[in-house]
Amino acid sequence: MQSVKCRVSVLVVLAFSVGCEGLCRGDELNELPLEGWKKLREVERYQMQIAEKYWREQNWKAALSEYEKFMTLYEKSEGAPFAQLKWSLCQCQLKKQNTAIKEGFQSVIDYWPESDQATASAFYIGHTYKEIGRTKEAKKSLRDVISKHPAHLATVYALADLIEIAATEKDEATQVELWKKMTFDLKRTQYAVGPCQQASRELAVYSFRQVAFDDGVKALATTYAPDQLPYHVQAYIRTPISELVADSKTKAKGEKLAETAVSWLKAQIPADIAKPEGKALARQAWIAVADVLAVALKDADVPPAYEQMHKLFSPDDEILGRFAAWHKSKTKYDLARAVYGRYADKNEGLGQIAYSYREQQNWAGAVQAYNQLIGQDAEHAVRWKPELAATQRAAGKWAEAIAVYEDLYSSDNKNAGRWRWEVAATHQQAGQLKEAIGHYRQCENFPENYKAMAWCHRHLKQPNEAIILYNQVSTHQPSAPWAYLQMAYTKEEAGQQEPAIQAFQKVCKKFPKDAHAGIAHAHLQQKYKISVTLGGAAEE
Repeated sequence: MQSVKCRVSVLVVLAFSVGCEGLCRGDELNELPLEGWKKLREVERYQMQIAEKYWREQNWKAALSEYEKFMTLYEKSEGAPFAQLKWSLCQCQLKKQNTAIKEGFQSVIDYWPESDQATASAFYIGHTYKEIGRTKEAKKSLRDVISKHPAHLATVYALADLIEIAATEKDEATQVELWKKMTFDLKRTQYAVGPCQQASRELAVYSFRQVAFDDGVKALATTYAPDQLPYHVQAYIRTPISELVADSKTKAKGEKLAETAVSWLKAQIPADIAKPEGKALARQAWIAVADVLAVALKDADVPPAYEQMHKLFSPDDEILGRFAAWHKSKTKYDLARAVYGRYADKNEGLGQIAYSYREQQNWAGAVQAYNQLIGQDAEHAVRWKPELAATQRAAGKWAEAIAVYEDLYSSDNKNAGRWRWEVAATHQQAGQLKEAIGHYRQCENFPENYKAMAWCHRHLKQPNEAIILYNQVSTHQPSAPWAYLQMAYTKEEAGQQEPAIQAFQKVCKKFPKDAHAGIAHAHLQQKYKISVTLGGAAEE
């Protein structure tokens, strides 16, 4: 069998790991059900609510103390096993896992063996062993949970942990065994449904990699409705096909898998596509066929599939867009543009043609297409003119781009501020810094315009003007740490070493908890060999 390598293992770890977040997550393992709350006396309920409040806040020490207080005051209470369980989970969060196992979870099992919390504790013992690297004990404990409580949520999480261990140990056979159990054997209750669905997806990908197409479909069918299945079969078979056809040793297997998938997808197409639901399913299946053919590198078969779709579902610009995108993926831009030219929405099609020229850095072609578009779609010219200007900027045609933005400034009053900013930014991009400053000064988006002007002054070797602007930016509280740091850099660039050092130290002192203070601190150490204490400068 082909090995299930780390690409699958990582997915499994992400999907199933209970970890710290899992211990905090509320579910029937670590939440007291409503019936349990009803059984508590008022004083007991009050004390438990205090403990639960600290738990939700992740204040583990305080929560631990309050759960312990509950057990001391109300050891005969119906809530005692729950309090003991949560006390144990707090110990785990405080990195006292051995204490949690021996004095916490095991106590729940010993004193309240018939309680729901005893079942949960049995799982948490195995999970905690796994977390501290005692894999042998973890596997035994988790297998015991599965054996003794097959219908309990604890079994779902136990299986997930065992899958994670098997992935780490590269034990493919165990992974497959457990995926199958989660996919086909477990009841998908509220908290079990997510892990079981993920198991079905992992099993499907594994099956597809083994060219066991029917097994993969069977796994996905436990999670997705029939009308959703074509899309998801295509989604999860793409990577296996791509990997198989990429290797000369397995290329034939990949092609066989793709051929089988295409036949199955076509078989899902209903005979009657007149009704909306039939048409939607047929369209989805045909798109999946084209995608599978593309992934399998069956380049000769892809265009006929799209042409068949166009024949069945026209007008459908989305399908034509997919067809054109495939041509572009093969660097056949002329063919892609021919497909865009078939759009029912001629303006959108021409917009895509223009953008395709930009993708090729064919600026002249793009400019011509955008100008044509502005002429034929005058009602939406404000959409296309910025694209024309962006093209001119990319081509280094600064004056032409600025002229377009100035036109927009005059004609699109509600966005005038945006276009004035683009005029300024284009001047800046062109290296015309004095002109850029003049236009930024007309913008009203403080403090961003002041930041941009300061940048221009720095590059014009005008540090004093830049510092004046940074001082004004510093009045904007969220920008203050950044502005003070920029003042320090500006003084340094001007060769003012001592003022620069003092300015960097000021950032550390004034904003000790801000990330910019960390940057200033590191710069002082690396460039000037000066150490400071954040919150107050102290030279060595």
